Amino acid sequence: MPERLYTEHPELYDAIQSDWDYDRDVAFVAEALMRHGVSGDRLLEVGCGTGEHTRRFVTRGFDVTAVDPYEGMLSVARGKCDADFRRTALPDLAVEGEYDAVVAIRGVVNHLPPGELGPALEALASCLADGGVLVFDNSPLPPEGNQPALDVGTTERGDYARIAQYVPTDEGRLEWREVVFGPDGEWFVNTRAMTPFEDGTLAAGLAELGLDVETHDGYGPGDDRTVFVAVA
Repeated sequence: MPERLYTEHPELYDAIQSDWDYDRDVAFVAEALMRHGVSGDRLLEVGCGTGEHTRRFVTRGFDVTAVDPYEGMLSVARGKCDADFRRTALPDLAVEGEYDAVVAIRGVVNHLPPGELGPALEALASCLADGGVLVFDNSPLPPEGNQPALDVGTTERGDYARIAQYVPTDEGRLEWREVVFGPDGEWFVNTRAMTPFEDGTLAAGLAELGLDVETHDGYGPGDDRTVFVAVA
């Protein structure tokens, strides 16, 4: 079964990702909004996962609507902060109104098939208020795939291990394959499809929507993503 880590083991996903520098990402977004003169506090977070970015945005005083396609992830996120959590996803976002900021952090767009990229960017842009700012990133995925890698760590319930690899597909995408061994002795196979987009493709798509676009080399030190900041 695909995406079992998201659907059946969100607490384990949360633990595996606990070393990620969420503070750095949120600080980048806050600085970008300040730099572009955004004074409103309505923020839409697309692909909120287990809510680690969400709770930091809430702590900073944002009025957050946070969406994710996986109810398992949302069940963990709802226990972390007071935000408006909803189950929906790109490219058909079921949200209302306009937002001062829209964010999609950690490769959210890379989960899309190529044919859905244009409608997804249009959906993100349509959620922006006049002068609002969109922040999202493009993951540096290897189109040719990579070698298997081992990740071992510890959760509150015990140790876990996983072996993961990107494998190219005939459709020009990548399949993320991993075998996960949980702290309770259970093991399972987890897969998901990803798309390695070119930075130029994303920038051109944003410009066609009438947004002013700037790019950055990551959210901060140690991050090799390309981050797009687009202003309505």
